[in-house]
Order: sequence, then C-alpha cells, then structure tokens
Amino acid sequence: MKRLLHPLSYIMLFVFYSSLAVALRNPATLLLVFLLAWLSEFRQGARLLVLRLAKLQKIGWLIFSLVIIQLIFRREGEVILSAGFVKIYSEALSSSAFLSLRIMIIYLCAISLSSLDFSLYRSAFSAIHLPEEISFMVSYMIHLIPEYTSRFKDQLQELKERGIRIRKLGLAQKISLYKILSLSAIANIILQSGKQAIALELRGFRSRGKRSNLYIHKFTLRDLAIYLWMLAVLMLSICLTSSWYKSCILYPML
Repeated sequence: MKRLLHPLSYIMLFVFYSSLAVALRNPATLLLVFLLAWLSEFRQGARLLVLRLAKLQKIGWLIFSLVIIQLIFRREGEVILSAGFVKIYSEALSSSAFLSLRIMIIYLCAISLSSLDFSLYRSAFSAIHLPEEISFMVSYMIHLIPEYTSRFKDQLQELKERGIRIRKLGLAQKISLYKILSLSAIANIILQSGKQAIALELRGFRSRGKRSNLYIHKFTLRDLAIYLWMLAVLMLSICLTSSWYKSCILYPML
C-alpha cells in the first residue's frame, strides 16, 4: 500500500501520542489518545485494527499486576468500595486507569514504529540532517525486542515439534531450558547484527558524496495536515486536562 505520509511525519505522530501518554494523567483524555493511536492504521483495514487490539494481550499480565497493586496499596481519596478489610479508593481507580492506558498507548505506538525498516528511518532522519548512524541505531533498537521474541518463539516451536513438552518438566529443568533458549536467541541476534553491518557496508553505509535512493519521500500537504492535527489534539488535551484538574479541586470543596 502506498505510503501517504513522509516517514518523518509518521514517526513524529506516534512519538507525539506516546509523549501525551507520558505527560497526561486524565483517564478520559488518555482514552481519547488511546483511540487515536489504535485507529491510526485504519488504512490497513479492520483486520489489522482487531489484530492491534489482540496484541495487547501480550502485556495483559503487566496491566493486571499494576491494577492490583494500585487498588491494594493506593489509599487516597474517597472510599468507593468497602468489603471487610478490603477498601478501594477513588485515587486508586484513577491511577490504575491512567497507568493502564499509558502502557497500552506506548505499546501501540511501539508496534507502529517497529513496522518501519531502516530505509524509512534513514529517509526520515535525513530530512532533518541527522547522521545516518542515528537512523541505524534507532531502527536496530526498535526491532530488537520483536526480533528476540520471534526467535524465542521459533525455538519453543522447534522443541514442541521434537516432542518435548515443557509443561511436564520440573522447575529446575524449566529454568535451565529457558536460560539456554534465551542465550541462544541473544547469540542469534548478535550474529544477525554482524550480517546486517556487512550488508550496510556493501550498500555504501557512511560513504561520502551524494546519496541515491530507490524510493524518494517528499513532504506533501498531508504532512502539513498531520502537524496541524497534532497541534489541535495538543490544544484539546490541554483544555480537557485543565477542566479535569478544576473539577478535582472544586469537587472536595463542594
């Protein structure tokens, strides 16, 4: 599918969403940002949107743990629910909500950024005259965790095909097995990094002179519309956050 935005605009859009996720504390505003980050790939079809939601299951344990910790140990605000020795406070609900949304927004943005390859990062950073080494490092670090996860899953699948049932192993055997698989996956990534470095050298990485590209990306009016969109979302977030803070201050006074 033809890319409508310049790679730099695409990167800035998701950096903007993830920055809002870190800066904001209003659950309602974070929910709006979450919907925008989720729907940002609508051109790929409804199937991809459903797949993006399904990928959130991978961090479900982390979100669930944060919610439980906040509900148990956060004791600020009014008591919403009291059942014996268990009490749930309003601040605990609010903090668990915005922390969960914050993590999900950052995860969705990371998924979108990991879909870009090195050539797109190079095109994006060359537009603002950054060295080619930065595009390589950013691209490599963004793809590092997905590549490690993929290799780890492939190794687990190979064990299943050989008839090894991990669930039937003892605790010590599982620890030893996962240790071997983790080191093997890291070793494969290191070897692959060496191959990538050789491939980049063969393609003229860091060479002097005018560079040529197979695909040339230019800024269009769509990119301007995206930057105006980010400005509008920023202003809306500021208005919603300020009104939320005012209601939080005035409600106890009433």
